[in-house]
Amino acid sequence: MLKYIGIGAAVVAAGAGGAYFYFTQRSQSTKGILGVASVIPQEAQVVMAFNTKSEPWNKLAQFGTPASQKLIGESITKSPLNSLLVQSKTEYSRDVQPWLVGYIVTALIPNPTQPQAPTATLVIAPTSDRTKSDAFLTKYRGALAQQGAKFTSKQYKDVTYYESPTRDPNNSVVTADIGGQFVAIATSSTLIRQVIDTYKGSNPSLAKKPIFAKIFGDTNQTKIVEPLLQVYLDGDVALEFIGSQANLSLNEAAIAQSKRELDAMTLTGGTQKEGLRFEINTYLKNDNSNPLANNDAKVLNLLPQETFLLVSGVNLYQSWQSLVSQAKGNASSAQLIEQIRKAVKDSTKLDLDQDILKWMNGEFAIAAIPNNQGILANPGFGFVAIAQASDQNAAKAALDKIDKVAQSNSGGLLPKAVELKPKKIGDKSVIAWAIGNTNVASRGTLDNNFVFWSMGDLADTFVPKPVNNLPESSSFKILTTDIPKSNGGYFYLNMTTALSLADRLLPPEVKSNPSFTEIRAVLDAINGIAVTSTNVDARTTRLDFLFTLKPTPGN
Repeated sequence: MLKYIGIGAAVVAAGAGGAYFYFTQRSQSTKGILGVASVIPQEAQVVMAFNTKSEPWNKLAQFGTPASQKLIGESITKSPLNSLLVQSKTEYSRDVQPWLVGYIVTALIPNPTQPQAPTATLVIAPTSDRTKSDAFLTKYRGALAQQGAKFTSKQYKDVTYYESPTRDPNNSVVTADIGGQFVAIATSSTLIRQVIDTYKGSNPSLAKKPIFAKIFGDTNQTKIVEPLLQVYLDGDVALEFIGSQANLSLNEAAIAQSKRELDAMTLTGGTQKEGLRFEINTYLKNDNSNPLANNDAKVLNLLPQETFLLVSGVNLYQSWQSLVSQAKGNASSAQLIEQIRKAVKDSTKLDLDQDILKWMNGEFAIAAIPNNQGILANPGFGFVAIAQASDQNAAKAALDKIDKVAQSNSGGLLPKAVELKPKKIGDKSVIAWAIGNTNVASRGTLDNNFVFWSMGDLADTFVPKPVNNLPESSSFKILTTDIPKSNGGYFYLNMTTALSLADRLLPPEVKSNPSFTEIRAVLDAINGIAVTSTNVDARTTRLDFLFTLKPTPGN
């Protein structure tokens, strides 16, 4: 199992710290990420490239509430990166800015001769002024020497580097000037020698790796102008790395499958006028034999403009089959799938695969809509599920069976012992599930072979067809600005409406909790979130995220 160390070693964190939050005055080098990658060993598994232009970073100050901006400022001040800049007695504007140019890159790189050892960390940046960057490294080593570091000058292939041991026996502090073109700081002398070999051409570079060159070369497919951050994860470690950062326990079968199928993953982040934009791309080693088609979602036209939460997609049956296939050989996943099947069978007497999902190979959506009528008066909203049926007879048979189960049900997943009441909404006939004089749910058919099931009297808001649908609403247009309209599905959340509903539902003791107030300060800065999934080609899938943010006062 690979071991990852945080970028917390003094030298690395201090070097990266200036990059991460304090890039402010230099123009971008024409070398780009590939230029820096030309001296990074090809074994690099995790690569983070930071934009050093001031304009994209300055745009961050245009967003957020005063409370969220204060939290961000406090986080920066307390961060290890900022603390280590202070410890090393270096200042970005004075000691780094005058020579830094282009992208600064942090990479996690294993030792090829000791695969079980922790990965070493490299921070590397282009320099436009060797004299000034050398002065920075000298001052940096001097500050650490005052704190106990003991640097020794060493030579490797006519390149001088400086190394000091640290309290961690697995790491050292190593600095080097690479040919007067790059400043390198690392946690291993072995890694510095690899970098020197790569610079001199005797070791293959990351820039020459086909998938890396494809991602960051001329065909770079990012839609984000001036990205702040670009992250590359090698397919052999992507899932493990994500799991380690999120403290997730991943089973070996899932990791093995990821290594077999995944070539690389990337994350790109930046700003646009509405807020923060992110892209996550996955690159497969081979063509996807059964990809989901991109789609201009018609199901959205069936939802009213007040819809504040949406999850949509296409071909739910195919997605389920893919999950079932992937679960083979993975005992825990297979067990979970069987538990889901059993729960549906016990509650509805229906076979999940054959009776319910098999005819759901068109579009589908689950949405939340504000409503204060009937049983929805207290929560203030209800849910609707909509699916496009390829086989109307199969869909009708399944819904008829669910009706009968609901009539005789004694409680559980379905409401308890409902009465079926035909109901007319406009020119559409629906079936209401009633308990006494209260409708607890409705189900029926819509245009284009769509069927629906909704809570309470929610159907009144979208049957037979909403006067103003979701895609026509100004909120949806703003919250989905520039993300692909032809896609494999949406996640959409109007945060303003969601928080308003949360305020009426959450008890006072929760709302007054300090942890909640901090989270709320961040959420208050967000107008909405939109995510889409898109198949770019047979081997590439992209997730687009847009966090639409409130402008800071005065912007």
